[in-house]
Amino acid sequence: MLADDFGHYNVGFRGNNEARTPNMDALVEAGLILDRHYVYQYCSPTRSSFVSGRLPIHVNTANRAGTAVGGVDIRMSSVADKLAAAGYYSVQSGKWHAGANCDPQLPTSRGFNKSIGYLSGEEDHYTQTVGKNVDLWEDEAPAYGKNGTYGGFIYANHTLDAIHNCPANAPLFVYHAFQECHTPNEVPDEYLSPAINDTLRQVYEGMAHFMDRDIGLFVDALKASGKWEQTLVVFSSDNGGREDAGFGGNNYPLRGMKFTDFEGGTRVVAFASGGVIPQQMRGSTVTNLMHICDWFGTFAYLAGVDPVDHKAAANHVPLTDSVNQWPALSTPTAPNVRQEITLSSKAIIVWPYKLVLGSQGGKGWWSSPVHPNATQGPGMDTDAGCPKDGCVFNIATDPSEYVDLSASLPAVKANLTAALAVTMASAYQTNESPGYNNCIDDDTYAKAHNNFLGPICSKGNSNPAAPLAEL
Repeated sequence: MLADDFGHYNVGFRGNNEARTPNMDALVEAGLILDRHYVYQYCSPTRSSFVSGRLPIHVNTANRAGTAVGGVDIRMSSVADKLAAAGYYSVQSGKWHAGANCDPQLPTSRGFNKSIGYLSGEEDHYTQTVGKNVDLWEDEAPAYGKNGTYGGFIYANHTLDAIHNCPANAPLFVYHAFQECHTPNEVPDEYLSPAINDTLRQVYEGMAHFMDRDIGLFVDALKASGKWEQTLVVFSSDNGGREDAGFGGNNYPLRGMKFTDFEGGTRVVAFASGGVIPQQMRGSTVTNLMHICDWFGTFAYLAGVDPVDHKAAANHVPLTDSVNQWPALSTPTAPNVRQEITLSSKAIIVWPYKLVLGSQGGKGWWSSPVHPNATQGPGMDTDAGCPKDGCVFNIATDPSEYVDLSASLPAVKANLTAALAVTMASAYQTNESPGYNNCIDDDTYAKAHNNFLGPICSKGNSNPAAPLAEL
């Protein structure tokens, strides 16, 4: 389960008294807090990383429109492709944003048996529109007639159907990507808390409460279907919450937010639970370094399939960066299999130190426990960022990144800078879909498809704007 723009502190189990997240809290109590689980600083790269098993710098660091070139290269295998080799019935629900430039990038071309969701980075929760067009796709075609209700209900019902109607004797993989808590800030009124007197905070918390409601429904369905004892549940946000302007997230006590490489933008709220978590691990906190790309290798291990992407090797595009994290989830004394994570072209962790380059867009402040509309925390709205050549933090002893150690640890800074240069030498950005060069624009596609969006590039002489009668 992947949340959208969900803050590190917007859950009850972190001590936020306003957060109504009883189902998440219960899963944590019966499972594991993943305390050092990292992602990219914004949406599409994180999703591309999860789907492909690669660090974003080896697949996609661009946050482009849903049908623009980008996302996961069609020459790479997906996590669902790998699980299909083990007979898994795979379902995708909700936000995709991992590439929809051409048909081979769509979920049902990437190993998922069923899919419903939107292809872009955000849309209206009630109309499923992006601008004047509808962005709602089901399996191999626009989801005609299914738009016009709160999207969370559409995507939750799709996942519940998958749980209840998974083919007999087939293992199940569900990738549920919540629309919550991304703008526009919208949620049915019945999910608003009357105890919160700030409208922005109230609506944001209402979206989180709706998401928690869905999680409870999923758990109940898994238990009712007899699947729970064989289930691993993983939850993560795609990046930290946004704390500026009209966004509503809160990453206290971490520094920064979405669009920064500080901990508040990249070290997200995450947990694992389910019947497969060993009894001795339940209720504990895992501090091992993890990246969202690691679920590719972890799921492959649990499914008993080869984690190597042979398709990518044959096509000379980057192989996966994923490592199997099951030992950290199942063994109290498991060693840290990761010592290094390249977060972006401007940030790297080589444990326990972290290098952050540049100003980070003026979003590197610290918020207070009640945000927004609260007494300012230390440094609030006064972000000086980092110099161009970087700050160094010891994130083991200074997780809120208050103290820049650059001047006192020049050798450490030099080592971090060199390590970042080494990893960036192999950087790769998905900028093409070979063979799919017959392209139109979104509006032309929508005009031919009842105002619905879809993949705008086709192969050879085929027509991506084929009239509806030909579909």
